[in-house]
Amino acid sequence: MDQANKLQYQQQVENYLERNKVYHIFEDLLKSLIIKKPDDPIQFLINKLQEPETKKIFVVGPPGSKLRELSLTLADYLNFHIVSIGDLIEKELSKKSELSQQIQDSLDKFQYVSDEIVINIALNQINHLENEKKSYIFEGFPKTRVQGLALQKEGIIPDAFLILEMSQEKVYQCCLKKLDSEQFNKLNNKEDLVKNHSLEYQLNLKQVKEVYKNQYFSVDGEKNYELEDMAQLLKYKLYDNSPKRALRIVVIGPPGSGRSTLAKKLSSKYGFVYISTRELISNLVNQKGATGKEAFEKVSKGDFVDDRIVNALIKERLNQTDCQLQGYVLDGYPKTDKQLESLNELNVQPTLMVIIDAADDIVTRRLVQRRTDPITGKMYNSVDEADKEVRSRLVIAPNEKREVVQQRLKRWDDLKQLIDSTPKYASIIYKVSGENPLDNMIESVCYHLEKMN
Repeated sequence: MDQANKLQYQQQVENYLERNKVYHIFEDLLKSLIIKKPDDPIQFLINKLQEPETKKIFVVGPPGSKLRELSLTLADYLNFHIVSIGDLIEKELSKKSELSQQIQDSLDKFQYVSDEIVINIALNQINHLENEKKSYIFEGFPKTRVQGLALQKEGIIPDAFLILEMSQEKVYQCCLKKLDSEQFNKLNNKEDLVKNHSLEYQLNLKQVKEVYKNQYFSVDGEKNYELEDMAQLLKYKLYDNSPKRALRIVVIGPPGSGRSTLAKKLSSKYGFVYISTRELISNLVNQKGATGKEAFEKVSKGDFVDDRIVNALIKERLNQTDCQLQGYVLDGYPKTDKQLESLNELNVQPTLMVIIDAADDIVTRRLVQRRTDPITGKMYNSVDEADKEVRSRLVIAPNEKREVVQQRLKRWDDLKQLIDSTPKYASIIYKVSGENPLDNMIESVCYHLEKMN
């Protein structure tokens, strides 16, 4: 079977699997196997396939916000069971036990209830819902890193995690509103209490985001959304068309076209591994070996690193397990005909090849204005973007000098012509304009990627 027929056959198989949600089913089954570790995996999978599909959503937001109203609307719209950590704590308080006294002491001081207590209360309810095979929305949990890790340890993986975002000032106002009630009349230093409460919330939220960095999505809690629109957004997140299989995406384009930003956005949005030749070469240089020294000498002069070195780095990276399981986005590879040939030798058949088109004069103007901080490595699109104390030390990167940019553009034109004239890539190419606003370019590629499914 020649390369063109092989690619066509592979696409037909992948389309069948996607159309019949086979990837989605396998993903859920594999996730369940890893979490539950059953003694009889075959029977476990049979039973799992016979169970009704359930979803779990976690929603958090600052104290005093419209989180409850939002959660109730979502639950009604999706026909999900709703649980509130606030209601569960109130229920525990009514028992007049030693535990309820500990909770009351924290609340009276305008402090958060301890993680240990909140986790126990929440997990008891979650386990009940899981056993009942109910889809549910859990409001107000997890709000700390410890709570999030406890949830993961129990094997509870959210299908969606919605965070209601607000500015620091707005969070402060919400906490102040909550404190301004008869319950807290006897408290002194209310301003300090509110500051500490709002700061603690924000610090905890930052850590929760790290725990769920590939799962949460944020909503601006200061905008006046129609709650029904919010519910539709969440439904899309739950039942979206984002790719479930491990895709192999190549993003190529001229220097200065927004290629790296696009590649990073795709990998972040869909959970793909981001692979950048720039980062691979930088890591090689930092290892201070003979090959790294050779690469450094090329980079420091603005020259191209030998294809032999770049191809070896890409081969090693693509063979790692995360690329096989998660799929990947290749940023700026291939750049030459030999690199394109190496991709074929590795038997890599891209699922999608995104080609960014941009006129030479536009990308040249972008690159010659760009500056790099030699201390931090941070790049600025112009000197004006940097703080005043940084501007004096900014430099032009060797590969962004005008004469080197012209060489890079010539190399890009040669590669683009080669790809355009290769029939086997015709069906997987998606071209997008790099002259449009960056957000438009990203949205266009995401729409095309999801439409493929």
